[in-house]
Amino acid sequence: MTAEHERAYKGLEALARLVEDSSGALQPAGEDVRPFFVAWGMLANVHRQAAAVVLLHRQGLGHETAPNRRSMLEHAAQVWWLAEDGPDAVDSMNHALQYKQRKLREATDSAGITYDTTIADAAVVLPRSRAQTYNNIGHLLQRIGAPLHAIYAGESLLSHATLTSAERFYAGIDAETVHLLSEPQYPQHAPSPDGRAPYIALVLTWFAMSCFNQLLAGQPWSAELQLVARETGIEDIAAHTNGAH
Repeated sequence: MTAEHERAYKGLEALARLVEDSSGALQPAGEDVRPFFVAWGMLANVHRQAAAVVLLHRQGLGHETAPNRRSMLEHAAQVWWLAEDGPDAVDSMNHALQYKQRKLREATDSAGITYDTTIADAAVVLPRSRAQTYNNIGHLLQRIGAPLHAIYAGESLLSHATLTSAERFYAGIDAETVHLLSEPQYPQHAPSPDGRAPYIALVLTWFAMSCFNQLLAGQPWSAELQLVARETGIEDIAAHTNGAH
């Protein structure tokens, strides 16, 4: 275990304790409590994905955490959106859910599959929201910051069935003999994302919690979040992400 891994593990543990110790006393800052509850659900997903990253990394499966890291980035971005646009973000998410329920119904009907129509039947026609464009994760990440969008694009290449994900498992394609690999191999000039998986999980969890803190009355996590940032060496990144609010 490297020093960075140890710091990341400790940082994630500290963030998890902060959530666990305070979850029963958290109060929303605004009158419309929907952003608070939706963001809490998004944040819970971030924490569980972070736990999955740690478990896989400790078993030597850091490469396989790409889908987890990608999911963390998506959920953290949604927390940011809810903190920024509040009810408009929730309305936009509801509009997207309506569309997805309609597509699900069409797909299942076409396949002749029986399903529970409760949610689809309850859907009402919702007006378009001014924030609706940010249902597109690419648009949302570009709004937050171009670096996050670039990271997301890279994680997607490793998460999906692409040539990039396939070529991690063979080498020597230009030589006479091609080596088939059972473990992933990265180019020597490129840093391996699997080795930094815990660090990435820490940064994304910290970012999501910092955003959620904006939705809390009195922003009670501020001091603890800054302490974790200092102790784990992510102060510069924390300062940059705070500037995104």
